[in-house]
Amino acid sequence: IMKHLLGVFLLVLLVSCKTSYRKVAVNSVSENEKQRVYNFGKRILETCKTREFVQLSQKEVTAGLAKLSLEEMQKACNVLDERNGKFINMELIEIIDDTFAGKSLIYRYKANFEKNDFLNEIRIWVNTDGKFSGIIFREWKDEYIPYK
Repeated sequence: IMKHLLGVFLLVLLVSCKTSYRKVAVNSVSENEKQRVYNFGKRILETCKTREFVQLSQKEVTAGLAKLSLEEMQKACNVLDERNGKFINMELIEIIDDTFAGKSLIYRYKANFEKNDFLNEIRIWVNTDGKFSGIIFREWKDEYIPYK
């Protein structure tokens, strides 16, 4: 019996680790907050068009994101421009809640670029203090896959 209980416990632990996030109804987040996150992502992506990079303020981003250098931003923009062309817009598809582990809300957008050889995702993290803690660009996958 002890072996079976241990096996069930390990199975429950494995399943709970695998599903350590939940989706948030997009309409449960205020329009102001959704617009704030959208504007942040758009501002970052539009700097690729203008090449007028601004240092991010520690009032709105975490220390790690504030340390993002202009050279790193330039490199990311070069990759985006080469692969996708200029940014056009993005559409919020879902919000993932990963705050129970003290982490973030993750906003997932489908992005539209000049060249759409494949669907693009823009993922923006907002920590529990309301600061932006990350942004990545990758190929869109319908199923949410945590980024490590």
